[in-house]
Amino acid sequence: MPSQTRALFELTRLHWFPVGCDFMFWPFGWAFLSAAYRLALPVDEVIRTTSFFALLAILVHSAGCVLNDMLDCDLDRKVERSRGRPIASGVVSTTKASMLLSVLITALFYLFSTCGTKAFTLGVVAFPVCIVTYPLMKRWTNWPSLFLGFASSWAVPGTWVAMTDNYNWGIILNIAIASCCWTCIYDTIYACQDIKDDEKAGVKSMPVHLGKAIRPVLTLFDATFFVCLLWAGYLNDQRLPFYMMSVLTPFLLCLWHIWSFDHNDPGDCWKKFTAGRHGGAMVCVGLIVDHHFKLLSNAG
Repeated sequence: MPSQTRALFELTRLHWFPVGCDFMFWPFGWAFLSAAYRLALPVDEVIRTTSFFALLAILVHSAGCVLNDMLDCDLDRKVERSRGRPIASGVVSTTKASMLLSVLITALFYLFSTCGTKAFTLGVVAFPVCIVTYPLMKRWTNWPSLFLGFASSWAVPGTWVAMTDNYNWGIILNIAIASCCWTCIYDTIYACQDIKDDEKAGVKSMPVHLGKAIRPVLTLFDATFFVCLLWAGYLNDQRLPFYMMSVLTPFLLCLWHIWSFDHNDPGDCWKKFTAGRHGGAMVCVGLIVDHHFKLLSNAG
């Protein structure tokens, strides 16, 4: 792969795939599979639509990474882990990055347009409000990881309304809050890789702000994830497989990650961050298994 093409590819973080894209997929996946369960969608439609939302998540994540690097190039040069990124290192110009971003956003809004008027409107409003402002949060607040959770969770109402054409706010808000907490936890663990450089560069982050309180605070977020997903399941008439596989198992796995990761070891932070995908996937697996049993029950 030519060096310039490779650099543009790295700008989207797709060379890390599925890392990063998976965390962006969870809000789409959890909301869609919950809606699929409620509607008792046939298996072929579940597979086809899951693939659609996976592609949407990849585009959102890629566009967000390009925009983040464009806005953060000066800060990236001050952090050891990020100074080699394509824009910060000077390999890719902001002009070429802007062209790539335009292509990604065009593709993104085309996919949004196929989801119905309500979902498209949510996408058009949410993208600039959430995705565009996130990279600036580390300049304005000590809680950028929490804002990232909020920014990614806009996918929940958009996905739900695209499938059901109605706003069931009880289910939507509980899934969205659970998703927000999950993203916040693992992005905070990810950010621990840069604590020393962030302190020197004056970059705001949750690890720098929380210090020794990081584990109790993340535990609170994990407990909130547990309660909200539990309540969303109750409102959605989910059955035992969901509660065991989608709620309890990810909660315990996340709790273990929170209390076992070494925030002073960047390698261990990265390891625990990437391991977060297993818990996110378990939420999907529980929903799929529960959906399967519902279809069997309906068929019987």
